[in-house]
Amino acid sequence: MENNIEVISNGFFKYKRGRFYAEETPVESIAEKYGTPCYVYSRHSLLSQINKFKAAFKNVDAPLICFSVKANSNLTLLKMMKEQGLGADVVSGGELRKALLAQFPPEKIVFAGVGKKEDEIELGVKKKIYCFNIENEEETDIIEKYAKQHKRTVICNLRLNLDIDVDTHHYIKTSIKETKFGLDLKTASRILRNNKNNRHINIKGFHMHLGSQLKDIQPYVEALDKVNRFCKEIGFKPEIIDLGGGFGIPYSSQDRMDDIGRFGDAIATKIKEMGVKVLILEPGRYIVGNTAVLLSRVLYVKKRQGKNFIITDTGMNDIIRPAFYGGYHSIFPAKKSKKTTKQMKADIVGPICETSDYIGKDIDVPADIQKGDILVVGSAGAYCFSMASNYNCRPRPCEVMVKKEKVSVIRKREEYKDLWDKEL
Repeated sequence: MENNIEVISNGFFKYKRGRFYAEETPVESIAEKYGTPCYVYSRHSLLSQINKFKAAFKNVDAPLICFSVKANSNLTLLKMMKEQGLGADVVSGGELRKALLAQFPPEKIVFAGVGKKEDEIELGVKKKIYCFNIENEEETDIIEKYAKQHKRTVICNLRLNLDIDVDTHHYIKTSIKETKFGLDLKTASRILRNNKNNRHINIKGFHMHLGSQLKDIQPYVEALDKVNRFCKEIGFKPEIIDLGGGFGIPYSSQDRMDDIGRFGDAIATKIKEMGVKVLILEPGRYIVGNTAVLLSRVLYVKKRQGKNFIITDTGMNDIIRPAFYGGYHSIFPAKKSKKTTKQMKADIVGPICETSDYIGKDIDVPADIQKGDILVVGSAGAYCFSMASNYNCRPRPCEVMVKKEKVSVIRKREEYKDLWDKEL
């Protein structure tokens, strides 16, 4: 259990005298003041991850690092990314508006997504964002229409589906031919040939996104090699390569990840070989995943015929990753037991009326765990609150930011009236 904390915390979440701390603040005090469920972010952990990622690509000339807003769209976090010089990778009109609200420079915003609506495309054109990543042949006509209307020349990249399999959950593989994402090489080649008819679109390169929670370098190297061969075959010299994101993080001590520095060096070598001028990267999970925990309160302990259940106030509406694709999260008691060192196996579950409503299965918990105890769910910074819902008419949790001993609310807890305020 201790080892897991070190793996997932970067030193900013730890036990001190038997109590779990976020930086210099005991999480029990946060739960007491702000209630549960509650997402708790470490400011210094976030800054540390940003700096690690930047350092990994030190051998690339001025890479454009665009934080993947879908991973976590909290406005406070986005403002921190912007202050650290990052750009934004957006996939919807809402994400674009949030990025602009966080004051990301438009020239550092990249618009991806398989289903861009016309009004979203027009907004991107009007705001002079850096580029669009095209996923459908018809997108070129729409972008051309609005670029002409607003007297702009718009930079675009073609998102390629390179049919590269990766070692991750099937739901988050995004570059195999069975998925909806990207263009096959034949279609991409046709778009490049036909683009001479579009006076307001400048296709400068290619975008790819192989999947999420990738643990090794090789798929990225294979992807760049495929793109390089394709470019040589069609006689196209790309100025931009958008490598997407997908860089994985450890969720437990069993996860083995390629070093991000080795990854950066390998990519830098390939990019230089290709003569690419601009490398775009879209980290999300790597930046925020291990910078937050989720606090949960025990409601009941149910022991039944050799099966133990710890029923908490935190359900799949608050954190859906375990139910959605079996995502693993380390779970710790906020306070170590002084009475016993004995443990028992239990499923940590929520109050939602679904059998799939669990946070962890067969988890070691203190044998004397009881109603009111606080549990800490690790690696809760990415694809957790951003995927939360109001299922079973449950208000979404609050989010707080910790800076040493200081705790600030960065999203208020929803109230019950918020559940029906928009209804007629």
